[in-house]
Amino acid sequence: MGKSMFKKGAQEEKGKSKGKEGKLKMQFYQLNAFIKVAEKKSFSRAAEELYLSQSTVSSHISSLEKHFGQKLFDRMGREVVLTPFGEKLFYWGREIMKTKDMAVWDLKDWTGKVEGNIHIGAGTVPSQFMVPFLISEFIKKYPGINFTLSQNSSELVAEDILQGKMDLGILGEKYYTEKIEYVPYLSERLVLITPQDIELTEPASLFDLLDYNFIMRKAGSGTQHAIEKILKKEGLDMSRLKVVAHFNNVQSIKQGVKEGLGVSIISEIAAVDYARSGYINRYTLKEIDEKRTFYFAYNGKKTLAPHTMEFINFSREKVVFP
Repeated sequence: MGKSMFKKGAQEEKGKSKGKEGKLKMQFYQLNAFIKVAEKKSFSRAAEELYLSQSTVSSHISSLEKHFGQKLFDRMGREVVLTPFGEKLFYWGREIMKTKDMAVWDLKDWTGKVEGNIHIGAGTVPSQFMVPFLISEFIKKYPGINFTLSQNSSELVAEDILQGKMDLGILGEKYYTEKIEYVPYLSERLVLITPQDIELTEPASLFDLLDYNFIMRKAGSGTQHAIEKILKKEGLDMSRLKVVAHFNNVQSIKQGVKEGLGVSIISEIAAVDYARSGYINRYTLKEIDEKRTFYFAYNGKKTLAPHTMEFINFSREKVVFP
């Protein structure tokens, strides 16, 4: 009889967790799925970012709708948009998740647990040559933090930051400075790279390169923007250069230079591996006498989660480029 009473009590307690009407209580993972759908305006894109099936995300949203007795999304063509109630829940949902992250972080010294997500947007150079190292070092200290890295042009990353699609950006140029906060991270210079069979005097000059084929980045990249400013300062129009190709990432540019397609001007940190391996030659340029800075960037109107701020502070203490 005693055992049956304990069993019955346990069942009743389990039933209470569903509420008086048998409804499941709202869970953090459901709220997180809702926020992602609202940000992405798509169930499939949210599921992809959360590494869940679309049916699972749909189930989480359905559970929330049943919990509140309100519809959260309307379908408009290929996208979903928030209902008026959904707009309210989106605001409070983000506040709840932010408070949860702050609480977990504040209690980490007692619990030994750190949880959270950081979505980073970065241009080609930082996403390929900086961020992987920084993440690998950070999760050694904070293994409970999950990262998402999205690569795009610096300008598009800045736009995503403004739209709340990213927690953090790493950019080589500043955009929307009145709305985005920038924290200096790493300074380096642009360098000239050439195929092995092109040998120049160090330092080289832009004016000695006008007869060579050039490979350039596509418009919108931080590197391309910096090159255009340098040319303008020297009174050189881009049309003076024999540009034979535009590539959208620096790795393709390095490979093109290695194959003899032309010369290029790229970030020094990106040139190191190929230059040290002897695939290309690397030169400083007379016209580039100052270093450029890479910045951590975030929306000035958005309060950063404590683990995101810790990632910035942690990263600024790490050396990724000698």
